[in-house]
Amino acid sequence: MSTEIKKTAFVTGGTSNIGRAIVTRLASLNWDVVFTGRDRDRGSEVADATGTLFIQADATDRKAVDFAVAQSKRQFGDVPDLFVSCAAIVFEDALSNTTDVIFREVMEVNLTSVFRYSRTFYELMKARGSGNIIHVVSDSALIGIHHLPAYSISKAGLLAMSEMLAAEAVEYGVRVNAICPGATHPGVQSTLRGFEHHAEDDSRWGPAPSGRHNQADDVADAVLLLINDKAHRCAGVMLRVDGGASAAMRGGTRA
Repeated sequence: MSTEIKKTAFVTGGTSNIGRAIVTRLASLNWDVVFTGRDRDRGSEVADATGTLFIQADATDRKAVDFAVAQSKRQFGDVPDLFVSCAAIVFEDALSNTTDVIFREVMEVNLTSVFRYSRTFYELMKARGSGNIIHVVSDSALIGIHHLPAYSISKAGLLAMSEMLAAEAVEYGVRVNAICPGATHPGVQSTLRGFEHHAEDDSRWGPAPSGRHNQADDVADAVLLLINDKAHRCAGVMLRVDGGASAAMRGGTRA
């Protein structure tokens, strides 16, 4: 009879795309996973396929966030070993056309809710003396995407927050790192105008010097890389996952 203790993970935005790939990969490695999302049907589908626990929670609803954290503690009987933030929405329009209401919601989902979850899980992990927090950010945090300005601003803030938390957390045995994926199939699709976006239309993306754009599983691989015990010195890392696209872009613009 095996006495192996399962590792545990809490993933936001796990109902589709990158979040779903991370949930699926961790479950395949026998992790006990709780994940959240807005869409009950998609969440139930992922839970049934992976043997994980879905909690319907809108990232903008503070009571729902508190409920999801409490449910995860009941599920695990303890603090999760890993927290991964994937929940995000986009709004595609010029900054001058972005209303206060729209800007506030983008920030609430992409930055404020991640702050809220991260603060809660960090305090719990700190008390235990161990844990991993990974923020799935975006290359837009580094270079900005001109047709997604509100999204890019929110992700730049998240990257800064990730580094600040990493500096605070490392002395308590908690490692905080950020992953900045480039163009990824399938990418962020939840928008203020519904579940559709150009994430499947790579005709609008830049070139892929490696021969292809990211798949969601590539980002899941990056998560596993950062939580590996051999990466114990990795804290405050910004891991760019784009198949060399950003390096090629910089090289191509040099005189």
